[in-house]
Amino acid sequence: MGITEDEASFRKSKSKLPHLGVDLLGGDHLSSETLLETLLSIEKEIDVPFDLTVFSTPDLISSLESFDSIHRGTLHLVKTEEVITMDDDPLSAIRKKKGSSMISGIELLKHEQIDAFISTGNTGALVASAKLTLPMLQGINRSALITLLPTAQEPVAVIDVGANIECTPEHLVQFAQMGVAYQKSRGISSPVVGLLNIGTEEKKGRSELRETYQLLQQLYKGTDTFIGNIEGKEIFQGGVHVLVTDGFTGNVFLKTAEGISSFILDTMHKNGPLLPFSKPLLDRLEAELSSAEYPGALLCGVDGIVVKCHGDASPGAISAAAAAALHLHQNHFLTKIKSELHSTYTPHISK
Repeated sequence: MGITEDEASFRKSKSKLPHLGVDLLGGDHLSSETLLETLLSIEKEIDVPFDLTVFSTPDLISSLESFDSIHRGTLHLVKTEEVITMDDDPLSAIRKKKGSSMISGIELLKHEQIDAFISTGNTGALVASAKLTLPMLQGINRSALITLLPTAQEPVAVIDVGANIECTPEHLVQFAQMGVAYQKSRGISSPVVGLLNIGTEEKKGRSELRETYQLLQQLYKGTDTFIGNIEGKEIFQGGVHVLVTDGFTGNVFLKTAEGISSFILDTMHKNGPLLPFSKPLLDRLEAELSSAEYPGALLCGVDGIVVKCHGDASPGAISAAAAAALHLHQNHFLTKIKSELHSTYTPHISK
């Protein structure tokens, strides 16, 4: 196991193995036990050689020094005295806490010392630091968080789920373009786009949604890509691959869906003895609805793989996010999304 005490010394070497960076310091309930459990879960989840960088405060680092097995790769421990908390103002924090684990992780990503960065920390600070540090992709001036949710058919990519509280129609169109590129990178050849709204009629919703509707119609004219407005109750029937929304609405939608999933699973467990042959059904529901199966949210729009997990994410969810980030890197996600965005670049929309 390699122990690295600071970011500067870590930058002196670069392994040829895929390299993940994981920052749990800004999460809700971090302890040495949680950190160790997460490392063990990552070790179990990923079955190929890889290097791993974990950020730690001095009081936690001693508990990690005995962990010496990362699938024939190297474990780097980067010590930091500063942590951006959930209560910190994002912009103030990234200015004043330049030595924090989050800022260090984004810097390592920029300098290609790691291939992907996973964080459970402050969403606003993560989005802001990534945008200020990493280049933006062509035609994109506002990054967005995208996550997959299960449906009766293929998973739907919801964008944005929390990076941007307020969005212009131009931003929402860019989100659609990134969502299409993301789904194409996953192997869906002709993704279908829907605009989340309070009704399916063209004139429904706020003025920015009505304008977005017109812009998307124009952008995808002559194709079956944009199907118009879609209501929340229709999403889980499937058939829509990209759901476009602002970050406020998207975050409420995501957390409501997660809450309903948890309620259904808890209710099934409590009433399991009353249901004959219920265990196979419970196992299937848990596999389809568990947040660990659809882990984290990818920050689209920046030139780097940045994955945001919930602050209270379980070790299983974090390890699944790490595996997903590694998969994106190994399948050349950034190259694919750059190519797709280049082929659909529309200067008047990116202004």
